[in-house]
Amino acid sequence: MIDRYTHPAWRIASSAILFAASLLAMAPIVWIVGLSLRQGGDVFSNSVVPASFHPENYITAWTEFGLFGLLLNSIIVTGASVIVCVVCSVLAAYGFSRLRFRGSEVLFIIILLGLMIPPAALIIPLFVEIRTLGLYDTHVGLGLVYVAFGLPLSILILRAFFAAIPRELIDAARIDGATERWILWGVVVPLAKAPIATVTILIFLFTWNDFFLALVLLRDAGTYTLPLGISQFIGQYSTPFELIAAAVMIASLPVFILYLLLHRYFERGVAEGAIKT
Repeated sequence: MIDRYTHPAWRIASSAILFAASLLAMAPIVWIVGLSLRQGGDVFSNSVVPASFHPENYITAWTEFGLFGLLLNSIIVTGASVIVCVVCSVLAAYGFSRLRFRGSEVLFIIILLGLMIPPAALIIPLFVEIRTLGLYDTHVGLGLVYVAFGLPLSILILRAFFAAIPRELIDAARIDGATERWILWGVVVPLAKAPIATVTILIFLFTWNDFFLALVLLRDAGTYTLPLGISQFIGQYSTPFELIAAAVMIASLPVFILYLLLHRYFERGVAEGAIKT
């Protein structure tokens, strides 16, 4: 009996579907690249290929939009938020998976409630709290909010992986005299490179692309991150779409670089999560 998943017709159909899905996913990227290379009068052309080629739009966008300062602000906020969130989620996930204590399940469920509440629903109390703490219009205040919203998902992912590590491995390390700190950072964390990379990419995407929280919690243009800074050049009567497209492509480069560096671990982490599920 021939398995339908190995039948040539099935393989051809599945390959065609995947190819069409890939083209559909690439279409916005191709469009934005083409838009970034057009001149102002050619922006609204229906042609996919630009009639004129202007790579100098990238240099113009870099200088006129002040992308160096915006990029530096985004790197500072995102980098600090990702590091703090990953470290805290590793510690919390290990505690919830291996160091059970009274009320740990209730506390874990309370933390997971953060996945069910969107940032927009809490924006008023967040604004009041950040301003009361004197952190309004600061990268520290914005970063703390990012960490708070990133922890629930990070803890959920890492806890599931830590719980799947054989207890015999942990017990063997304890018998050898290892402390809990050494077990965590010397045994568990090296085994968790894939889920940690997954968490890193997810938190990075959330913080790097965020516009709403930055809009509410930042006021001075000197503290703006990339999404917020680029949006300031969208005018009521005129908008340099070709320059904004070039700025968007420049802002996307760190995301591509991070994924190229961690994609193997990310794909492995997604696969392991699917198997555990």
